[in-house]
Amino acid sequence: MTDTAHLEPGPEVPTAREVRAEIRDWRRGRAELRWGEVLSDGYIAIFCIVMIGAMGGNVVLTLRRLADDTCAGSCTEVRSAMPWLVALAVALLALGLARLLGPVFSPPAANAWLLSTPVDRGALLRPGWGRTSALAVAVAALALLAPAVLGGFSLAEGAVFLVAGGATALACVGIAALSQVHENRVARVLTWAIAAGLWVLLSLSATHGAGAVPSVPLGVGLAAAALLVAVAAALFWWTRSAMAGVSRRVLGYTAHLSPSLSGALSSVDLGLMYDVLLARRWGRGASVRPRTGGPLGWPALVHRDLIRAVRSPQPFVLLASLVLVPYAAAEAGAGRAVVLVTTLLGLLGGPAMCSGLRVVVRTQSLARMLPLKRQTLLLAHLAVPGVALLLFSLATIPTLLPTHPSTEAANLAIACALSSLASTTRWVTGKPPNYAAPMVSTPAGGVPTGVFGSLARGFDVWAFTALPMMFGTGGMMLSSVISIGVISYLVSDSAA
Repeated sequence: MTDTAHLEPGPEVPTAREVRAEIRDWRRGRAELRWGEVLSDGYIAIFCIVMIGAMGGNVVLTLRRLADDTCAGSCTEVRSAMPWLVALAVALLALGLARLLGPVFSPPAANAWLLSTPVDRGALLRPGWGRTSALAVAVAALALLAPAVLGGFSLAEGAVFLVAGGATALACVGIAALSQVHENRVARVLTWAIAAGLWVLLSLSATHGAGAVPSVPLGVGLAAAALLVAVAAALFWWTRSAMAGVSRRVLGYTAHLSPSLSGALSSVDLGLMYDVLLARRWGRGASVRPRTGGPLGWPALVHRDLIRAVRSPQPFVLLASLVLVPYAAAEAGAGRAVVLVTTLLGLLGGPAMCSGLRVVVRTQSLARMLPLKRQTLLLAHLAVPGVALLLFSLATIPTLLPTHPSTEAANLAIACALSSLASTTRWVTGKPPNYAAPMVSTPAGGVPTGVFGSLARGFDVWAFTALPMMFGTGGMMLSSVISIGVISYLVSDSAA
């Protein structure tokens, strides 16, 4: 009879709290900032936030007094529906961003070094989930503060509205997190449901039906807010307990997103950030059915854009749904400012339709392989977005008829399409920061001069082309000339 060997116990597995304490101690031991520098930067940040908040609060309160004094008739109906429109939009935005970025997030270092160890994975992810939830509630409450004031709510009604809005945003983020953990389509279905509700409410505001939106008594609002808070808390704890079972493959989708977005935001390059998000969207399901055949020459590029629009019609559906916003603005008494709303919506919805143009602009090697001149290449990729923006602007002609004759309204709609197309072209064809050029010395280090203007890219052309249209036929002609000139320059070889 042989003796059984005694197995020695293996090393004790540390807890997640001990691992985080070790990481925290390592980081603090290599900190380079002094307390004086931290307090100085914090003072400057708090001062800027307070100053900008005071300016914004003063503007909102002034608009509230003007609305109380001058808003009447249909304007009052649109004003009463505005808080609910913004609340649905904030919920849709929170759900969309959560689906795109991934609320259950793991940094690349933690994903590589910690999640492969026997340490409890849920305990490592729960602190980040708590910060994400708190950020979602705080941002939603701040976004809903101005609509609560402008909507004419009392102090108690406004507080209930903010609580309900924050709880709704947290519930949407929680559903997105559960869909990410379990890899199901619940968040996608909810996104379309909220978008449909927003569209219905927007259509009521645009067709003299905003009065159909019922007023909510304070007691009912308190009960609804309490129910939303309970649902949001339940989803929060459900997600918190489900994080232990999330796989590294799911976390790998977001592991490389953080450094990519950090690099894009450090250079204030919104175009690069758009490229990162677009690559993440298509990287998760980039299987398509190939289609052969089609025309030759530059029409082949137009044909490819049409196929891409059929494969991914979401940008075009979004632009078509936004056509109700100018009608709601006209119903609220915007007058000649409707053209500003129309052109701004065209600028916001245009870049998503220019994926082909974005590829050939940012990938110079691919553009050189095509046997076409740069001007022909870019104009071919502008054909489909240009037609979509033209149809969008023509659909808003009834909003221009109260202030313009029918022929002038049609010409003004065409000028709005040209303005939107020029602004979109300016945004999509923007060059990345040139770090070989002379830089400006800042507390954050050397910064290229083009970084400061990248935030206003596209909006600068929109301002120069949309504002003249408010001053009659002469301004409309001037806007059209500027738009055509901007497009001609941006697609030329000198702008390469």
